[in-house]
Amino acid sequence: MSWDDAEMRLENTPDGSFLVRDSSDDRHILSLTFRVQGSTHHTRIEHHNGKFSFWSQPTTHGSSSIVEFIEEAMRHSRNGRFLYFLRPRWPGLPPVPLQLLYPISRFQKARSLQHMCRFVIRRNVRLDHIDALPLPRRLKDYLRKGSIILQMILSLKPMR
Repeated sequence: MSWDDAEMRLENTPDGSFLVRDSSDDRHILSLTFRVQGSTHHTRIEHHNGKFSFWSQPTTHGSSSIVEFIEEAMRHSRNGRFLYFLRPRWPGLPPVPLQLLYPISRFQKARSLQHMCRFVIRRNVRLDHIDALPLPRRLKDYLRKGSIILQMILSLKPMR
């Protein structure tokens, strides 16, 4: 999901709404898009020493699972005992308090059949074996495309 798609998905949602998406920055796996003070913001989720966190704080606020990290952030947001603060966009502005209250699914909209077919093929066929498939060149080119996160997921699954 792109930055623009995430903004559209969160449009007209209350403060505290958020979604986790693939990061467009190769140095990060995931990004967080969220609503605060009536506008949509984006930040990267760090992954350092096996822990997900904000701003390289895995020893104090990190979790080994992204689900655990987000669930913990939501618990803190709901009980009001803890808030994350984002660095201000410009010098001189105060930090922006971040509350994660209302998760929004990035998959609410059904994926296209084309996308689902590519995912299944890529899950079962190594990237370097795509050229051996009996398919037209355009389809092979399409199969090679895909997000970095998909390639990472595929590299974790045993290939046949």
